[in-house]
Amino acid sequence: MPRTGRALAWQLLSTLALLAALVWIGRAHLRAGRPDTWLLSPLDGFAIALGGDGPHPMRQRLGLLLLALICFAAWRHRRRVRLAYRPGPVDVHEFTDATPDHNAPVDDLKSQFCQRLSETHIYPPYAGPADPPPETFLDVASGVDPRSGNPLVMLLQMLPRLWPKIGYRVTGVLQVRAQEPCYGVSATVTSFVGGGRSAMTTQWGGTWEEATRRTAYWVLATILPVTRLGRAAPWRNWHGRELPAALFAAYNKGKELQDRRQFDEALRYYGEALGLDPFNADLRMMVASVQEEMGLFLEALDTYQSALVLREQGGWYDDHVWTTRAGRLRHLPRHLLGTLRYLRRRPDSIKLRYQYACTLAYTERTVHQWFKQDGVGDREKVRRQVRQRLEKAFVDRYWPVVVTFVDAPGEPAAKEWLRRVLREFPEATRVVFQIAAAQELYRLREDTVLAWFVRATRSEVTHSALLLLRDVWAPLRLAKAWHDWAAAGWQPAHPPAATGLAGRSGDGDGRGPADDGGGPAGDSRAPAGPFDDGGCLAGWWRRGPRTRARALSREWPCRGVLLDRAIRRAQHRRWPRHHLGSFDFYNAACTYAFALKGYFPELERTAPAYLSAAGRALWRGRRLIADALPLAYPPRWHRRPAAPPATSTGPVAPEPTPHPLPPPVAPLVTKAVEQLRAALACTESGVAADRLRRWILSSEPDLAPLRRLQDFGYFEEEVYPSLKVVLPRPDKVINSRMSAYAKELLCQGAVLLEQTWHDRALPPQTADPHQLIRWLDLDAETWDTLCRIALDHARYWRDRAEFIRLLREAVDPIRIAEARFPPAIPRYDDLCLAGADRLVGDGSRTEENIERLARHNIALVDRRLNAIYQTVAEHAGDGSLRARRRLAELDYRGEPLRGDEAQGICTRQAGRWHQVAERMRETGPVVDASGLDVLRLQER
Repeated sequence: MPRTGRALAWQLLSTLALLAALVWIGRAHLRAGRPDTWLLSPLDGFAIALGGDGPHPMRQRLGLLLLALICFAAWRHRRRVRLAYRPGPVDVHEFTDATPDHNAPVDDLKSQFCQRLSETHIYPPYAGPADPPPETFLDVASGVDPRSGNPLVMLLQMLPRLWPKIGYRVTGVLQVRAQEPCYGVSATVTSFVGGGRSAMTTQWGGTWEEATRRTAYWVLATILPVTRLGRAAPWRNWHGRELPAALFAAYNKGKELQDRRQFDEALRYYGEALGLDPFNADLRMMVASVQEEMGLFLEALDTYQSALVLREQGGWYDDHVWTTRAGRLRHLPRHLLGTLRYLRRRPDSIKLRYQYACTLAYTERTVHQWFKQDGVGDREKVRRQVRQRLEKAFVDRYWPVVVTFVDAPGEPAAKEWLRRVLREFPEATRVVFQIAAAQELYRLREDTVLAWFVRATRSEVTHSALLLLRDVWAPLRLAKAWHDWAAAGWQPAHPPAATGLAGRSGDGDGRGPADDGGGPAGDSRAPAGPFDDGGCLAGWWRRGPRTRARALSREWPCRGVLLDRAIRRAQHRRWPRHHLGSFDFYNAACTYAFALKGYFPELERTAPAYLSAAGRALWRGRRLIADALPLAYPPRWHRRPAAPPATSTGPVAPEPTPHPLPPPVAPLVTKAVEQLRAALACTESGVAADRLRRWILSSEPDLAPLRRLQDFGYFEEEVYPSLKVVLPRPDKVINSRMSAYAKELLCQGAVLLEQTWHDRALPPQTADPHQLIRWLDLDAETWDTLCRIALDHARYWRDRAEFIRLLREAVDPIRIAEARFPPAIPRYDDLCLAGADRLVGDGSRTEENIERLARHNIALVDRRLNAIYQTVAEHAGDGSLRARRRLAELDYRGEPLRGDEAQGICTRQAGRWHQVAERMRETGPVVDASGLDVLRLQER
């Protein structure tokens, strides 16, 4: 381990000792007429030591020379430690070809090895053995002619040779053996800290490229834990330890596939990494991010929840969420020490808890998948297990939020009511999730104050961002869920008045809030609001935040003036010097856009059979507002009205003018677009800008109502210009993207298998019946996987990942690389939906709704999958098994194959895969590949 602190201390001490000696000599033997200053004293001492003046010049010279050598050794050691910790340049020597024929591609393998090192930001652009270009004065002085005879010049020539330039040295030897895998690379990594210790391994692979890749991963896994990169996520728990090479290889491959948007394989490699490091919370957050990109929001919530309680002792986090201010003040030392210990042990907890709270609050995604019953086979089993785990965790953690909704007091009644709600009532479940998310954000906002005293806990979750989410965003979402619950008739039944039992159990432990009293608001059957006196959050929140949240949660839709005032207060706009970042403006835009949902009808939801008086009035009000808003679900660009063509004497038809927005909507739309522009203006990094673009255009559910309006269309065309027609976007873009991806995956896979079977039909390859049997076994397994994919409409990622794995095993790797299989999950901008030409009106055709068009395209792909399952997949799989049994019987009896029998088997298998490709190619969404290929242009 490079001891950076110890090396820095020795460097400072030796430098100060040398300077002190020079000052003492300079002031003790001051020349006449020279001013007595501290700045000139070291120079005087250096001149006296070189000139030999003074009473004891030899002892002074020897002492100063010894101090100078010690100082130079300390600086040299500090340089070595710094190169090893940064890390510095890695000297990769030429690989030695130790194969019998000496025909290994040495230069090619070395370049691939260096490329692997550079992709992980460890390998700087210096590969040796040539010296790097001069960077310092010492490097420049090394070029002086040594024949000058000047001792000072010769000293300057010797010093750069002693000065370290590299941190590590890697040597490799290429080997070949008889057994498989036969290609190997023996690598040795040498560190120049601690006497030049080395580590050595031999990695084997089926090809030279595979062996080189494994060797590069081993080298990186050896170097990374002792560098500063080992203190960053996701390797902070491996700092100073031996990192398994298989773990690093699985993570690196998964990250590479995630960047390419090949999420099925990325999730599979991340699963292998989690099997080797199950307690890595950072790795679990990366898994959850991939699950969210694939639309698996309930699975992502389960991943966040499991990472939240990882390696927790005694349920500390569950108790910490429901601590009151009075209880923390009574036990202040225990609370402070416990929280600081938790943050020090889990520096990733701030970001993790933020992601968990936001995912919990997106109830339009999580609750929808919670109650959705469309799974088949293993996907339904996995979804049921996820619901059971989350139900157990939520009942044990969040039962205090429902004590005001149950008839009987106490913890058992609250848990039973919550368990029933999570199984039967979606509207009430949304309310529970929103209250739990608000409580999580409230506790997170208070814990971020202590996080400033713990290293490596700071993130983009700033003070102002959490304040906005806690005081504005979470209460606004809770207001919508509360009013939806009222429209559903407050089901399940609840007591007619607030019980006031907002605490935990009645065991008198002091953790439950006091009963503030208060009755129900509005209807006699309505429970007390969460932020009202006597509500479920009354005893946990301070008066100030609770009052501000109550003002927003009492009305839905929210007035623009009230919302604007709350957002400005949360962002501290009253303080001119308060700096806001891109994340703050983006959260404000999402809050303004979410408030628009109160003015849009929910087309997917029908009027419930039972409505209370308040529910009927709310439903009528929403319909009246929707009728006054002409841009709810219309096309963004208005169709030119049909008119006769203009003549030379007649007037020209005027351009259509957009409909004006109603007064409640226009300010919210304007503010949301302004905040989005401000967020983009504060974004500098290209990666952050690309991530923000993905959130704004597709991923963020809060911006869904804003995307329907014409103002957002103008904003999109100005900020993200496109050279083709820009179409409206559906609310759930991920469904169309995954449907198009499934179509491309099966179509490309079937084409590759068809070409492979045609190649196998050639005479040299069909001569061996055992090889043909192995091919048919693999093909039968592939057809079985295709049956599961078609039966479940390609919704389960494990089936798709298994299909990709089987194709990689059956098809030639060169052909797979040329076809760029598997395809990446396309962006919505690259999709061409069937019938999209009718969305832009030309005055003669009726414009279709984008939501209906997206569902229609998904249904087209699903129907093709049904046809494949019913007519192709089952019979083709049975055909493969019958051909396999036929070959096995001939081999058992010792009978040879007829001349054309093997060729006929291969041709029939190719024809079956051709049917799959043709059926998937017929209709549905198409990925537009007409853009310029940057990689191919660079190759030309």
